Parts: sequence; C-alpha cells; structure tokens
Amino acid sequence: MTRPADPPPRNNPDTASGARKLAGHEVPADSTPAGLRSARRRRSDGGANAGGVGFDPAKDTIYSDFSASVQDMLDALQNPTDGGERTRAQRWLRPLLVAWIVAHRSAGLARLMLRRFIRHHPGLAGRMLETLLWPALFVYLAFISNPANPFFINEGFPWPWLGPWLIALRYGGGYGAAASFGLLAAWAWLAPGTEFPRLYFLGGAIAMLIAGEFGSYWRLRVLRLQESLRFLNDKAERLTRRLYLVKLSHDELEYEMVDRPGTLRESLIELRSMMDRYTRSNPHDLSGLPGAQMMLDFVVTQCRVETAALYEVRMEPVLQLQRVAAVGRIVDPPPDDPMVLRALETGHQVHLQDALLEKARRSSLIAATPLISTERQPFGLMVIGNMPFTALTAENLQTVAVLLESYADYLRLSVSAGELLKVWPDAPRGLAGEFGWLTRLRTDYGLESRCVVWRAEHARGEEILDGLMELHSRGETAWRWPLAGTGQRGAPCVIALVPFSDATAVRIYKQRLFDGITQRFGELSPQELSAFDFPLGREQGFARLRWLVESAQ
Repeated sequence: MTRPADPPPRNNPDTASGARKLAGHEVPADSTPAGLRSARRRRSDGGANAGGVGFDPAKDTIYSDFSASVQDMLDALQNPTDGGERTRAQRWLRPLLVAWIVAHRSAGLARLMLRRFIRHHPGLAGRMLETLLWPALFVYLAFISNPANPFFINEGFPWPWLGPWLIALRYGGGYGAAASFGLLAAWAWLAPGTEFPRLYFLGGAIAMLIAGEFGSYWRLRVLRLQESLRFLNDKAERLTRRLYLVKLSHDELEYEMVDRPGTLRESLIELRSMMDRYTRSNPHDLSGLPGAQMMLDFVVTQCRVETAALYEVRMEPVLQLQRVAAVGRIVDPPPDDPMVLRALETGHQVHLQDALLEKARRSSLIAATPLISTERQPFGLMVIGNMPFTALTAENLQTVAVLLESYADYLRLSVSAGELLKVWPDAPRGLAGEFGWLTRLRTDYGLESRCVVWRAEHARGEEILDGLMELHSRGETAWRWPLAGTGQRGAPCVIALVPFSDATAVRIYKQRLFDGITQRFGELSPQELSAFDFPLGREQGFARLRWLVESAQ
C-alpha cells in the first residue's frame, strides 16, 4: 500500500495525535514520539514522497528535541524508578538518604517514648513490675555481653547496677532497695559457691541510696510546685470572676440590661445563701451535684433560659452523661456531640458562636458549660437546648458560665472543708474550704501557711476593718466576722489566710497592712489595732480559730 505524502510539520496529524496523547498522559510502549519516528522513516526513504511536501531538517530537528524532552519529563513523572539511568553518585546516596530518614524518625520516636515514660506515674503494680524487670534486663544484657563475669566484678563499671539505680531515681530508695535485693538474688543464682563480693555490693548499695534520696527530694519539690500552682490557679480564677462581676455591676451596664431581674453580684450572693440553706437542711445529700434542680431553676430564672439540663459526668471507663436535673422538654445529647466533647476537653463554655465548631458537624444545643473539679477534671455539665433570641447574647451566656462556676466553686470548697464544718458549723464555707486546703498542703507537702486574726479597738473600728479588707489584694483571702444579720457570735474582726508564708513573710504582711492603715487613719497603738497569727497544719487548728473569734481574745 502506498503511504500518502506527509503534510507540513505544523499541520501533521501524527504531531496532533502525539500532542493529545501527551496531554492525556498516555505514553506509548515506545518512548520515541510518533513525529520523531516519522522523520526517521523519511530520512531512511531518502527524501519526500512523490506529490508530498519536502523534508525540512531544521524544523524536524527542533520538533524532535522538544518532543523528546517532554517525553522524558512524562516518563520521569509517571515512572520515577524506571526513568533515566541513575548516576553512580545517585545509586550510592539513595540508600544513605533512606537510612538517615529512618534513623531520624526512629530517634524522634524514641525521644517521645522516653518523655512519656519519664512523665508516667504508674500505680503500685506498675512500680513493682518495673522494679523486677529493669534489673533483670540489665543482668540479662550483661550476661550476654560477658558470660564469664556477668556482674563485671573487678572489671571497671558495674553495669548490672544500672537497674537498681534507675529504679531508685524514679521511685525512691525503697523500690531501689527491692531491686538491689533482686540483683543479689541473681548473683546467688548465677554465681553459686564463689566468694561474696562485699565491696561490690556495698558500693552499689551506697550509690543506690544516694540516687534514691536525690530522686525523692526532687519528686517532693515537683509535687510542691504542682500543688502551689493548682492553688494559685484556683485563686486566679476566683479573682477573674470577681473582676468580671465588678464589670457587669457597673451602673451603665445595669441601665443597658434593665430587663434582667437584678445584677450579677446580687445573683451570686443569693446563690451562695441558697446553697448554704440547702446544705444545712440536707446534710445527708452526698450526691455528686447536691441541689442540682434548685441550682438549674435559679440559672434558668436569672438568664431567661427555656430548656436546659444538668448532667453528672463520668469519664471512666467511657464518657457517660447522667441527667440529675432538667427544665422544659429537652432531648439528652449523645456523648459524641461536638459541643459536649469540646466543652469537656477545653474545660470552658462552648456555644454556637464558637469558631472551633465551624467545621464540625452541627449540634442541637445552644451552649454547653462544664463544671471542673480541683484536679481540673469535669464532673458536671449543663446544656442549653433553647432560649429566646433576645437573650442569646455573649453577656448572658457569660453570666451562665459565671453562675455555674460559682456553684462548682462552692462544691469544691465543700469538699476541701470536709470535717471542719462540723467543728464550726457557722463558719463561712469559703473560709472552711480554703483552711482545709491549705492544711492539707502543709500536712502532705510541707507548704507552710498561716492564719491571721485582726481586731480593732477604736472608735472607728468598723472603718478600720473595712480598710483592712481593701488592703488584702496580694494573694491573701480575708473574711469579715460577724456578718450583718446572721446572728453570728463574737467581736468584729477580720480573718485572713496567708498562703505559702512562714513567720518572716507574715511579719512583712503585717507591716504592710499596718502602714496602709496608718496612712489612712493615723498612728494607732498596738491595743487599738492588733493581729494574732498561728501556723496551719496543727491539730485542732480550726477549733482554735473558732475560739479566737468567738471568745474575742
């Protein structure tokens, strides 16, 4: 069959079809472009066919180079392993590069595992298991490396002792001693009948005791810092709520929110009084959220909520929400609701305006507010199903969060107060809770705090005590006694708790307050303004405080 003459290169159908194949990434079995094969055939034929256009070497050369380069690029992209032949340097560098990536990733994984292992604090079973396994591992490695003398006695560094030393650093001298006895038992089993190496075990035991003392000291310091930080965080949260309370209690804000049934300050005072009355009338209510229905009704009334529910949260073994109070018809949200999960994870209120839920699946709730314990774990959750559009404001939702946080703070202080309220039933719950908390920190971690009772025997005694209350602004917490209209016994005084302070720090604290009162009321004698202090942590400390307050001595 006679092949027709080829058209000009720019209108060549082979070129067009080849371009379409390149654009669609359909690479033929032969990597040589069709136009280049056609040009080679024309060269072999010795020129143009009869009746066709002649062969242009310049155009054919340009087209061939361009097509070949494009084809090589496509081959490299589609089959990188089957591309052009690698150079010798590439063949040598590729395994090294792969090995370096694997080593880098392995080092990062090992570093992460080591950090998690160091931060992990297992229970008694885990500690005993580590006490047995770590010395056994080092003895096994030493036996493999030196079967003739696995304990490396008189051979430089005693490698099997690394196990007891690490255990002593991690868990203390007691666990280190148990690991040392395990090492001694391993020596008796692996080297029976030989002379007992006294210096070997004596030196290892001394080093183990030093490591255990070092580890115990630093663990105690870390625990002290953690407890101090937890206490200060709690005080900072309470101070933040007080600042927000002052902001919302401003006259201009009251004017803008005339439809509210009172200021936030009045709501908090009423809530605290209501919970005190409930606690006194229901002393046997040991539920996780005492007075839940009463609390929910109060929030619904104050914040104009139509449907809401209060749940007790259980995190183990799986997340469970147990309803304890409800207002209106509301469907219980599933545990995997995005708003519920976000509120429990962050420990803060989450509502429809939260940007974190923009990409999550939609929730049927308007807001979810968690209740957080002193260990920063959620133990309760309030969800809002429906509320009027005019009440759906950031200020109103923030008020809901403040009221719930005040309720949670009341429950936290009740837990800290414990048996103290039985010693002094009329004591302010905040005083009893913080007194119990600081006493526990002194007993368990050695963090010293002191209690100070201020009295003013002066014609302007009430003004002086009010001035003392205003001067407590550097971490101390103060209470007036007695409160007006409560029928509490005792002469007027101010009870202050000074956390994390020894006798020297309390002297500085007293001098600061004396100077502040002197600048405002003039020079006062020790009889006109007196302060008695005592350390927390002693037996019957709260009973002693009651005697000081009620006996007016």
